[in-house]
Amino acid sequence: MKNFEKLITESMNEVTRIGIKPGVIRSWSINKRAKTRWGLCKQNPDKTFEIQIAEKLLTDDRISEQACKETIIHEILHTCKGCMKHTGQWKYYAEVMNQVYGYHIKRVTTGTEKGVEDYKASGSLAVKYVFTCGNCGATIYRKRDSRFTKHYRHYGCARCGAVAWQKEVV
Repeated sequence: MKNFEKLITESMNEVTRIGIKPGVIRSWSINKRAKTRWGLCKQNPDKTFEIQIAEKLLTDDRISEQACKETIIHEILHTCKGCMKHTGQWKYYAEVMNQVYGYHIKRVTTGTEKGVEDYKASGSLAVKYVFTCGNCGATIYRKRDSRFTKHYRHYGCARCGAVAWQKEVV
């Protein structure tokens, strides 16, 4: 397993060394349940931040330390003022980090880009619900419960506008 504390320290140093000022990060944690994301930055009501990094990044020997640092820095950049979205200032900071350090920080990174060619999110969800419009036959697939899956009778079809869904639990 890679040294998480060391990676955090190196990443913070690289960000601040070029004049980028991160926000106050209250906590760092390893997310053992993350299946579809490498990292997460949550802003607290007091404007501090909590950052989670997927355990897979730290335990998979095929993923380099540089690839881990790219994710850590990606999340650190979200703590900067006006950088919660992947636009504007966040995008600019990511590009600066890429140019100065040779990283490939961007909005979304695939497993292949992390050095895991056959990476597939383990435990990815199978389709649980299939909804078919009784008027035009349009089909919608859902993996999880949502407002739509619970109240589908209140939603119109995007194709024809009819409120005529038929639900099938797979």
